[in-house]
Amino acid sequence: MQWYKDKQSFMDANGYVIDDLWYPRVTAIVGIKAKPALYMYYAALPDFKTGEAIKAKSAEEGTLLHETVEAILRKEPVVIPDSVKPAVSAFMDFYGQNELVAHKVEERVVSKKHHYAGTMDVLAELNGKLGVLDIKTSMAIYRDYNVQTSAYIEALKEDPSMPPLTRWILRLDQSKHCLKCPATLRDKGGREKIRGEKGQCQHEWGPMQGEVELKELTTFENDIKAFLACKELWSWENEFWLSKII
Repeated sequence: MQWYKDKQSFMDANGYVIDDLWYPRVTAIVGIKAKPALYMYYAALPDFKTGEAIKAKSAEEGTLLHETVEAILRKEPVVIPDSVKPAVSAFMDFYGQNELVAHKVEERVVSKKHHYAGTMDVLAELNGKLGVLDIKTSMAIYRDYNVQTSAYIEALKEDPSMPPLTRWILRLDQSKHCLKCPATLRDKGGREKIRGEKGQCQHEWGPMQGEVELKELTTFENDIKAFLACKELWSWENEFWLSKII
């Protein structure tokens, strides 16, 4: 679809120039996949503009948490913003309870074989295993993450000296817990969401608490097939602009 002003705006929005060659970005490619949960989220809001504002603020908050944790993994001095302290505190508990060594943080990876590039969060050694650690600040671990991280693994495997790799999603979040019932209150992007309500309760919320969820992904072969299928569809969808990139 011709949504871009010109070829350069398409290239800037969807990829990277590396060694004078343009590569489409992993996240742009994965973005071609339908997201039913996101459509339902927008449908529940007053209008599209409200949804975009919430999404932008949520992304800003997620980036802040992301950058704070990555600074910690780089062993850089860091001032932890009050807004993400509960989630960072939960991460520090996880960090202290596991052997986690970050070998590369925010590293660009390139697949010359399949012609794409992306930026992985962390190439980490976690409890004796080497792999891609992808940090998410979402409400849950979604299957789309399998597709995205498989692309990073596929690119890394093009280095013949790279040992076998695994993948993890490390989800960091924070919410308040009701002191009277199992409900939780999550405030992301300025939108409060209550989950786990049972019956009628005049909620009394406790302090904000951090959450950590780690999941190892073990379905690489299926996931990389899905990513390459996304790339084929993305290329078809953007054929007009791709034909102008020489």
